[in-house]
Amino acid sequence: MGANQQTSVPAFTAGQVLTAQQQTEINTGIPVFADSTARTAAFGNTGEKVLAEGQYSYLEDTNSTQVYDGSSWVVVGASGLTYITGAAFTTATSVSLPNDTFTSAYRNYRFIMQLTALTADATFTMRLRTSGTDNTTTNYRTAGYGTSSVSGLTSMVGNAQSSFNMAESDSGIVAYSLVLDLISPQIAIETTAHGRLTYFAASPNGVVGIGFGLDFNATTQFDSLSFISNVASSMTGIYRVYGYADS
Repeated sequence: MGANQQTSVPAFTAGQVLTAQQQTEINTGIPVFADSTARTAAFGNTGEKVLAEGQYSYLEDTNSTQVYDGSSWVVVGASGLTYITGAAFTTATSVSLPNDTFTSAYRNYRFIMQLTALTADATFTMRLRTSGTDNTTTNYRTAGYGTSSVSGLTSMVGNAQSSFNMAESDSGIVAYSLVLDLISPQIAIETTAHGRLTYFAASPNGVVGIGFGLDFNATTQFDSLSFISNVASSMTGIYRVYGYADS
């Protein structure tokens, strides 16, 4: 919890004597919230402001400043690709983006994952996520096709599975990098994605490059995702998430 974080945006009345805490909240300028859920709860209740066009806010979990345009929250200064969140991780079994990474502030998102160390040969999967819980229904479909620097053509497929297939990499020399564009994950329609990845395979000892498409075959809203290794405590690396601005 940051020093400026608050849980409500009060509406003052004529003649009201303000407390020291209320004065401190005013001094922050823009109201600061832990996440979008806390922000939603801060408006419209007894003694709170009614949310209206022109209201600003800052979200700690995604480090973003947003303004309410009368119907939705929009990231301030958004143009092209705008940084949303990112982190480094060490010897992780799975890596989940913060809740509310995907919001109405953007329609489409770019996710970049890079592994810099791997303790053992591993295969990877990815699941979409809502309110801190991975979706494990059998609505995931994967289609990928690429080439190996040694053995030629390779493929990556899956249908009616409980996660997306995100290929593999081998310990030792790690060259696993993933770039993924997610299309409308926060809207209640089928979520699709397309991207490319490169990974190192010890057998046949070459680099594999794959382009692929993903589809979640149900009209579900998501606010995050998880990237998962089948080997416990195996992954070290970084991820970054960007939003595609509409203008």
